Amino acid sequence: MSRGCAVAIDPGERWIGVARAANGSSLALPVGTLDRNVGEQDMLESLRALVGGDPVAQLVIGVPLRPDGREDEQAQRFRQWGEAIAEELGAECIAQNERHSSASPDVSFMATDRGRGGKSRAPGRKSTQRRRRERQRSHAEAAARILQRWLDSRASMEGRAAADRESR
Repeated sequence: MSRGCAVAIDPGERWIGVARAANGSSLALPVGTLDRNVGEQDMLESLRALVGGDPVAQLVIGVPLRPDGREDEQAQRFRQWGEAIAEELGAECIAQNERHSSASPDVSFMATDRGRGGKSRAPGRKSTQRRRRERQRSHAEAAARILQRWLDSRASMEGRAAADRESR
């Protein structure tokens, strides 16, 4: 097993969701969202800060594959961008299909304003700041789903390889 954590990024046009799994862990956790418009160096520094300064062994990049599994132009751009980021981090770049990773927000994150001493809002109305936070959080959660899918597939492959070795 390589040294360093596994990090996934879910690149978007504006926001980049980030998730990580500690070295040897099989659990992906969302860690934050980066603003893509801050510039490459600032974005890299923010990414390093989000992963706690730990070395990154694998950078799993979410790419939107077509239903037939092929990459379109956007997927190629995202993968190439991820490869450049991985090179800067000294990590292996792994492309992972991101289809179905952007699900609707989880209801557990949809806390109400009642009981917080804040202004009461009409049901269903959210402040601009709250909608922005939820949108940013959804990108990080999508990155966690992408990373978890990769971790699960890796564990499955390792389990099959171990079973093959035992059967010999």
